[in-house]
Amino acid sequence: FAQLLLLIAAVTTVANGIFMLAQPLDWYVFVPTVVTTGPPNAHFIRDIGLAYLGSGLILLYATANPVRHWRAAVVGGLWLAFHGALHIYEVAAGICGPATFWADAPAVIGQPALVIAALAILRMGKRI
Repeated sequence: FAQLLLLIAAVTTVANGIFMLAQPLDWYVFVPTVVTTGPPNAHFIRDIGLAYLGSGLILLYATANPVRHWRAAVVGGLWLAFHGALHIYEVAAGICGPATFWADAPAVIGQPALVIAALAILRMGKRI
């Protein structure tokens, strides 16, 4: 089950990164909450796309053997977790509203939550 959770996180993270790199302006309008953050910047979107792609590829590596490569899952999930924490902070600080947070939550909080859940499953099973 941990392997499946990591695979879902990896595939969705890689897909998002590729989308951001290949079609940054299309990605900008595809994610409805992004347009509320200001005008698009293709270079900046691609920068973030590289972070997603890198995280996703590391998670994909971890997926092959989560027990052996659990440290890769930690590294691959780290940026995703920091990104999710930033979104939580922005709501708590009043920078963006709860509606924006909940619209973003499945991707922004969901991906790192999958990684954390996979690592917790491995830890509880004493496999790491």
